[in-house]
Amino acid sequence: MAVSDDEVQNLEVGLLAHRVNPLCRAIIRTYDQRFTDRVAQIFPFTQVICVSAIAAEAFAGAAFGEQVIGLFRLEQNTILVTQYTIDTDDTLNGLLLSEVAYGYGVLPIWYQHALQPGKVMPSEDIRLQPDDCLIVLANISGLRRIEQGQLAVKSWQVRVDKAMTADALFDGASEIARVSGYQLRDAREFMTRLPNTIPCWMHHHQALRLARLLNRTQVKAWAIPPGESKPIN
Repeated sequence: MAVSDDEVQNLEVGLLAHRVNPLCRAIIRTYDQRFTDRVAQIFPFTQVICVSAIAAEAFAGAAFGEQVIGLFRLEQNTILVTQYTIDTDDTLNGLLLSEVAYGYGVLPIWYQHALQPGKVMPSEDIRLQPDDCLIVLANISGLRRIEQGQLAVKSWQVRVDKAMTADALFDGASEIARVSGYQLRDAREFMTRLPNTIPCWMHHHQALRLARLLNRTQVKAWAIPPGESKPIN
């Protein structure tokens, strides 16, 4: 790792290290984005990190998120660790964490409700409420989508064929309400009218997960891709 204040010297050290050991991975700190792009193109064996570019992304992220508490690089991307405190008029208020993750393209990693203990890698089925605290991993695009409320379109549905037992009717309704956000009362009524398609749209992974959970409770169900009638197990 070459991280001095002289970017040319950092490059020389990185090249020297590579000459001594061609299998090593050189990490070079730079300050100019043009210089960074040239070095990365000419010397693909190096990992070139432009300090000013990362700082700019952190400042931009702070403008979108309530509090950027950290950042790191992952496969040429800057990942911002951002904390939100949910407000009543927040674009996150009322959403399931699955909708936050799949709709905005971010990863919730910590959640706390009121004065309760916080949870690391919380369940996707938690619904956000005012005063909740949420920490996500996101790039600049994800934070921008949250700020502007640009949720990805829900285009998947789940088809339910039949419940194998009486208990499966009850358990299936609970799973539908928990994963899709469908009202429990409506979900129970839905389970009395099988076969049928759940009348709410979901994100891709959300629908696949619901279908998988329903089958585990002895309810035959399939995820239906957008624009198709053919189900997917």
